[in-house]
Amino acid sequence: MITIQILRIPAEISKEYWDAFLSLVSDERRQQASRFIHQADAYRSVLGEVLARVTLGKLTGRKPDELSFIRNSYGKPSLTSHPNLPFNLSHSGDWVAMISGGSNSLGVDVEKIAPIDMKIAERFFSPRESSHLAAEPAEQQMETFYRLWTLKESYIKAVGMGLSMPLDSFSMLRSSDGIWHCPEAAAYRFLSQRLDEGHMLAAACSAEMELPTQPDVITIEELYQDSI
Repeated sequence: MITIQILRIPAEISKEYWDAFLSLVSDERRQQASRFIHQADAYRSVLGEVLARVTLGKLTGRKPDELSFIRNSYGKPSLTSHPNLPFNLSHSGDWVAMISGGSNSLGVDVEKIAPIDMKIAERFFSPRESSHLAAEPAEQQMETFYRLWTLKESYIKAVGMGLSMPLDSFSMLRSSDGIWHCPEAAAYRFLSQRLDEGHMLAAACSAEMELPTQPDVITIEELYQDSI
């Protein structure tokens, strides 16, 4: 069964919690966190790894601090001990998102919604997507842009090739029943959902599996209890 988990980043984390979280992550992650100018960036980075360790620890029967990760040549992470256990992470703005479970490739993307020059769509979207976006009412275009962007990101993350796969080489289309699909990736299912007024979530999985209709919300207190 596939699970999508979302964790809202708090404005402040207590020293007790933060020290516990830092003790779980890799030395590289701790060093990276110490170099961030803004504490929110450190929170996102560290909590993403902690959520992965806690979730994957439950799936593998290992303690969170016993897990180690490797990355493929495109940067997609996997567990050293269970390289075929699918999962994917994303974080942006106030949220960390993780997808896991099943046995086939998974991808997830969350993005903070912010004003953007719609001309960027002409550079990164396919002609079909650009036409669809341009035909939308002006007040709807930003939401549609971020739906398309997160859907495309979730797919290339599931494939595991990163941006070596050109974003304009495939199209995300919405059918009359509101379901998103990709003609060039018929073997995949997709989910698109707003997390709140300022963030968009998308996920991708093999068509052989089912995506949940709603993500599971994880609190910082639950994450802490599961990590100790």
